[in-house]
Amino acid sequence: MTLSSPWFLLLVFLLPFFLYVGWPTHGASRGREFTGLAVRLIIALAIILSLAGLEVVQPTNELAVVFLIDASDSVPQLAKVYSVSYVRHALEAMKPTDRAAIVVFGGDALVERPMSSSRDLDTFTSIPRTLETDIAEAIRLGLALFPVDAAKRMVILSDGAATTGDAEEAARLAAASGVQIVVVPFLADPSAAVAPEVLISGVSAPPHLREGESFGLEVTLQATRAASVGLRVFAGSQVVAEQTVQLKEGENNFTLPLKAGASGFAAYRVQIVPQAGDDGFYQNNELAAFSQIKGPPRVLAVGEAQGRDGVDELTALTSALKASGIAVDVVRPAGLPSELAALSEYASVLLVDVPARDLTPRQMTALQTYVRDLGGGLVAVGGPSSYGVGGYFKTPLEETLPVEMQIKDELRRPRLTLVLVLDKSGSMSEVSGGAAKIELAKEAAIRSVELLNPGDRLGVVGFDDSAFWLVPLQTIDDPTEIVNRIGTLRADGGTDILAGVRVAAEQLEPDSATLKHIVLMTDGQASPVGIPELAREMHDQYGITFSTVAMGTDADTTLLRQLATVGDGRYHFAADPASVPSIFTEETTLATRAYIIEEDFFPEKVSFSPILSGIDAVPKLL
Repeated sequence: MTLSSPWFLLLVFLLPFFLYVGWPTHGASRGREFTGLAVRLIIALAIILSLAGLEVVQPTNELAVVFLIDASDSVPQLAKVYSVSYVRHALEAMKPTDRAAIVVFGGDALVERPMSSSRDLDTFTSIPRTLETDIAEAIRLGLALFPVDAAKRMVILSDGAATTGDAEEAARLAAASGVQIVVVPFLADPSAAVAPEVLISGVSAPPHLREGESFGLEVTLQATRAASVGLRVFAGSQVVAEQTVQLKEGENNFTLPLKAGASGFAAYRVQIVPQAGDDGFYQNNELAAFSQIKGPPRVLAVGEAQGRDGVDELTALTSALKASGIAVDVVRPAGLPSELAALSEYASVLLVDVPARDLTPRQMTALQTYVRDLGGGLVAVGGPSSYGVGGYFKTPLEETLPVEMQIKDELRRPRLTLVLVLDKSGSMSEVSGGAAKIELAKEAAIRSVELLNPGDRLGVVGFDDSAFWLVPLQTIDDPTEIVNRIGTLRADGGTDILAGVRVAAEQLEPDSATLKHIVLMTDGQASPVGIPELAREMHDQYGITFSTVAMGTDADTTLLRQLATVGDGRYHFAADPASVPSIFTEETTLATRAYIIEEDFFPEKVSFSPILSGIDAVPKLL
C-alpha cells in the first residue's frame, strides 16, 4: 500500500469536528441519525484517502518482455544471426504465464510479433529501413505493446550506433512507465558470442517455368563458422538434387541446376543436414521456393525450307527443338502473325534467314511489340538474306535486335558508286497500302543515302518519257542536300526504261570506283529493244552490276529478270510496294560487299543474357 500525497492525511483531524456536530440529540430517531453519521464519516474518510493518493499494489507473477532487435546496416551479419539465437533461447526459458513481443528496427521500427505466449521462432521476416538506426522509435513502439497487468521488461539487442532520435529520452520515458530496460550490446567480434549454427536464409526459383525447362535454384546459407553440410532439394516428395557443400563463415551462395517437371504448382524444398556440433537449431534447416510450371513451350519458326544458299537450316533447327521436347510450328514469312493475340500463344519466335522484304511493316511492328511489351522471345538466325544484307536497316527488326545494321569500321568498306534509276511515270502516283508508290520509291532512295558512307558516290536518275539526273553523280559529302533533292521527285509522264539506263551508263562507265552498281525500279512496261545489250556491255566492259526491282504485277518482270541476269545482279519482285524500301536497303548493303565475310570464327560473349546460361564454350562457326 502506498500514498502519493500523504499530507492530505492531516484532514483526518477534522473528523472529530464532524462527529461533534452530527452527534444525535433526539431519542426517538437516534438510530437513524447514527446511521447517517456513519455514512458521512465513511464518505469523508474515502475523500481524504483519495486525495492522499492511496494505492494498493498487488504483486503479479506474469512477465511481459519486448525484444528490440537492431537490423540496421551497421550490425554485422553474424550478429544478426546471434540475435535470432538469443531471442529463441530467451523464449524457451520463459515461464508458461510469461508473454513476449518482438520489434525489429533500423531507420523505422516494425512489429515482428505482437505480445503473445508463443515460443516458436525461426527467423525475423520484417525488413526496416537499414541505412539509419532509430532506437528511440523502437522504444516508443515497444512501450505500446505492453499489457497493463504484467511486469514489464524491455531487452534491446543493438550495437548502440543510433543515427537519429533521442534514445536516452525514450529510455527515461520507459523507466517512468515502470519498464525495466536490459541492453545486450553486439560485440566487435560477434562470432565470439555466437554458438555454432548453420541455417538457410534464402531460396529463390523463377516464378514461371515451362515443362522441361532448365533453371538455377538460388540457395543462400549462413554459418557462424566453417562447416560441411549435406544439401538436398525436394520437388514434392522426390529428391531432385543432393550434394555436400563446404561453408565458410558468413554468407554462402549456391546455384543448383534443376529441370522443371510436370505442369502445375511446384514447391522446391531445400534441406540441409549439418554435422554433429555444427548446428544449434534444426528449425532453420529447411526453406522452400515456389514456381508455376506451364505446359511445354511452343515456338514459331519462320523461314523457307530451302535457303538462298541451298542449306535447309530451318528443318535442322526445328528438328533439334522438337528433340528437346519443344513444340514447333513452322510457317513461311507471309504466315508470321501480325496480331499480338496470335503471337502471344508462343514462348518465342525463331527467324531463320528471313529478309525484311518478306515481312510487312505490320508484321515487324507486331513482332517488336511482342518482344518489348509482352516479353516474348526472339531468336534471329543470320544468313545471306538477313541482317544488313536482308534490309533490316531502319526497320522495327533492327530496333528490336541487339545488333546494328551499319558497319562502323570504314577500313573494311570498299568504295562504291551507286546509281538509282527510278520510274517517275504517271502510274507511280497510285496509292498502295496507304502510300503513293512514288513516295515509297523516294523513301527507298533515302534509305540508300543513309547507308552509304562519306567517300562513296551516289546518283539518282528519274525517268518517264525521258530521263534526267535528279541527283547528279557525286560523293556523299552532304547527305541532307541529296535527301532534299530526292524529295522533289513527282510522278507524271510515260515509261522509257532505256533512256534512264543510258543516262546512268554515260556517267558510270568512266567512274574509277572499285564497285559500280545500278538499281533500276519500275512499275510499268517499255520496249525491251537495246536494254539487255546495254546491260551486258556495262557489265562485261566496265564491271557495272545491275539489279532490278519490279513494283507490282504490272511491271515487265521478264525484262527485269533478264537485265538482272546479264548484269550479274539480283531481281526483286515487290508484290507489296511497301517492301521496296527494304529491298533498296538490301541492295545497297549487298553492293558494298562488306556485309558478307565467309571465314571461320569463334563467337565472343560481349554481354550477359539468360539464353546463354550454362553455355561455357562454343564451336568454331562459319
